[in-house]
Amino acid sequence: MLVWNLRDMFGKLAFVMALAGVRLRSVRVAPTREEAADAPPSAARTEHREQWATWGAARDGARVVATRAQLYVLVLIVGAYVTLVVARPRLGLIVCLELVAALYFLTGFHKLRLLLRGESAGAGSAPVAALQASYLPVYTVLVPLHREGRIVPALVQRLAQIDYPPARLQVLLLVEADDEETQAAIERHRLPPHIRPMLMPPGEPRTKPRALNIGLQDARGEYIVIFDAEDQPDPDQLRKAVAAFRTLPRDVVCVQARLLFYNRTQSLLARLFAIDYAVWYHQFLPGLTKGLTRPGSFVPLGGTSNHFRVEELRRMGGWDPFNVTEDCDLGVRLGRRGSRVAMLDSTTWEEAVPYPGPWVRQRSRWVKGYLQTYLVHMRHPLQLLRQLGGRGFVDFQALVGASSILLLINPLMWLLTAAYMAGKGTPFGAFIESLYPPAVYYPALLSLVAWNFIFFYSNAYICVRHGFLDLTRYALLTPVYWALMSVGAWMGLISLIHNPFYWAKTEHGVSLPRADASPALAIPQSHP
Repeated sequence: MLVWNLRDMFGKLAFVMALAGVRLRSVRVAPTREEAADAPPSAARTEHREQWATWGAARDGARVVATRAQLYVLVLIVGAYVTLVVARPRLGLIVCLELVAALYFLTGFHKLRLLLRGESAGAGSAPVAALQASYLPVYTVLVPLHREGRIVPALVQRLAQIDYPPARLQVLLLVEADDEETQAAIERHRLPPHIRPMLMPPGEPRTKPRALNIGLQDARGEYIVIFDAEDQPDPDQLRKAVAAFRTLPRDVVCVQARLLFYNRTQSLLARLFAIDYAVWYHQFLPGLTKGLTRPGSFVPLGGTSNHFRVEELRRMGGWDPFNVTEDCDLGVRLGRRGSRVAMLDSTTWEEAVPYPGPWVRQRSRWVKGYLQTYLVHMRHPLQLLRQLGGRGFVDFQALVGASSILLLINPLMWLLTAAYMAGKGTPFGAFIESLYPPAVYYPALLSLVAWNFIFFYSNAYICVRHGFLDLTRYALLTPVYWALMSVGAWMGLISLIHNPFYWAKTEHGVSLPRADASPALAIPQSHP
């Protein structure tokens, strides 16, 4: 059965890779009159855009889910373990639980270290007032859209609120050619001259990073930023980013803004999601970027509000169109090139997914993308270690590999605990007890008691420290959130096997009062 599944996976990969060779048509752009006169011939533009399935990061990226060498190693490990379990069942289970306990312990210790580093880190930006309009460079904003007709009115209003000279601002709305809903919504609005729709040519894979790569080639700016359809960035965010880039060393290629939610009170799940984001963007990412670390460190980027130096991004080959968490993958590739990432003291307000079904689908894509990223960059682990260094390598293993694996393991450990509680005092319960000798029991107990207490306390503390007092009491419900994360992780793993490049789209605009009247949502007046 295992061999058949592997053959089936290779067959699907070959089919998708064949699709990746489809020739693409030219990109249809709605240019201004001035740009139309300076535009290169359409034939040249067509030729330039016929390589999106193989250009840049796509060449050695996630278009191949797992190499033959990786599959052979997996088969050898599984085969050796099955042999051990058949020969000595109890010892085989003890070895498995010992490895799991060690994984929990080490991952918990790593997160604790990041929490402590984040506590002493500070986000800073150069003074915005010192940047006059005449000294500001051209800035490109990419906004990928797909079936976003409902939120287009709010999006256009929010983009118009960006405090940046329109003559030096290029905003490209990246729309699929067959997305009539979004195109119709855009056509109903009179767009400012610096905001233009850009139609994507047909082709595979139909993903956000593919659209970003096409938009990148038309970017006129010195710097570039990605916003999602529902984003509401601080008006001065672009000015702050320019000031940061001019202050920081040249090897700082990206600055990442914080992401928070403007609809965090819409549901219980939205509140738990907001706590998750508060911990990530106020503690973990500052802990990773504290003092700019050293060249080659690993920082998993957010999917939006990351600002780049355009030329460096082009030299890197843009985003991997086959990776459904292109942001995390790009963070690894930045580190491997010796580039650095800094935090930007600015916030982009997003829309939290408030309902369990859509939230689980979104999380399944994130975990699936993390698994893709892990498989891609672990093709040559020693080379990765040399390029990221010891600390960056450990950060990658803990945040991308171990965290994803533990989300898959969690339900199995919960079932084992429930089985023990139900069978306590019976031979079955005694057998489960025998699987936990001291070398397994004490690390597992420490992980269960100490790490969980620290994470509960940290969630509540971060809410208080950063002004989210209304969320503090919901930190006690974190286990409910973890359970949903594990459901999403298993869905992501299944999707990776059966449909590796499928993009589980997040529906935006669910917090808007109605589809026909969607002004920019009011965000909290007191920013944390």
